Amino acid sequence: MLTWIELNAENLRHNFRVFAKIVGAAKLAPVLKSNAYGHGLKEVYSALSQEPLAWISVNYVEEGVALRRLGFKGRILVVGPFIPAELKVAHDETLELFLGHPEGLLAWQQAQEKPAVHIEFDTGMSRQGFRPNDAEKVAQSLLPQKDLVKGVCMHFANVEDVTEHEYARLQLKKFDDAKSKFMSRGFSFIAHSASSASVLILDESRFDLARVGIALYGFWPSQATRLSYKQLYGDLVELRPVLSWRTKITSINHVSQGQYVGYGCTYKARHDMVIGVLPIGYFEGYPRMASGSQAYVLIGGERCPIVGRICMNMMMVDITDIALTAKVGDIATLIGPDGMETISASEVAAWSETIHYELVTRLNPAIERRLI
Repeated sequence: MLTWIELNAENLRHNFRVFAKIVGAAKLAPVLKSNAYGHGLKEVYSALSQEPLAWISVNYVEEGVALRRLGFKGRILVVGPFIPAELKVAHDETLELFLGHPEGLLAWQQAQEKPAVHIEFDTGMSRQGFRPNDAEKVAQSLLPQKDLVKGVCMHFANVEDVTEHEYARLQLKKFDDAKSKFMSRGFSFIAHSASSASVLILDESRFDLARVGIALYGFWPSQATRLSYKQLYGDLVELRPVLSWRTKITSINHVSQGQYVGYGCTYKARHDMVIGVLPIGYFEGYPRMASGSQAYVLIGGERCPIVGRICMNMMMVDITDIALTAKVGDIATLIGPDGMETISASEVAAWSETIHYELVTRLNPAIERRLI
């Protein structure tokens, strides 16, 4: 295999325990959507199955079905959209759905076999969810099936990108109003709103369940979240990166001064160079936008700059400084530690003018994931 992803199982379990300590393991619903944030659904579940795992959150019904096939017996919360044809599947697989729009409500009410649902309110995201002003009407329409309403929930729009959280608190106030309408109608439910950032920095958001995503994999949601946490608590909680990405040098080329490297002749050698070719490109998930930036890989613990445009399945790196020892087959690290150096996913994302969420979730799912 010319490229592979390593997953540090103990770091993943450590991060789980960090949040279990904050909210309690029974209230922790790790988010394994989008191929477990690009880390690998099967592998992440395998590592976490050793923990007291009561809940898992996913985005699609099909992800929930996959977890059932992997053997998970706990509660699965589907936080993304569904179509009417998936209602029977959700019922048969004992999945609990986010329900937050009139069309979905009608389809659910008309279904012969109804899965459990969590009623979502749009308190300021303008994406999914009923309007809080409609809470009384929605609650009234659900009274005949109130035993199937297991939760009332919302999603924050602006917690991780700011250090002031007035908007989040406004959302919580609207959510509280919506919850009260359901409580007054005799519904018994759990309430939940918290994701990674809000669990960390908004105590009042934790309620009965915490849907922790990006931080489970060892990433701070943002620098603003890290700063907010530090202002609140002083010492930072330790989140340990789970993912490393590696490949191998497949060929070595000697390039003369003035020679161009790569598509578009965007890079011109200023001196005689030695170029290593790596079998990684944007098909594999390394962003093309990193071309021409300060991006580098690690080989033998040394920084080797990426030169020229990143191709679909290859990239070129400057190995002139290690040419005496470098050889075909040597391991190159794209993300992760090598010797005394480390490249974080956040750094690669910054080189590519994106965020670490996008970077890791776009790693090609065909790449082998190895639990270590």
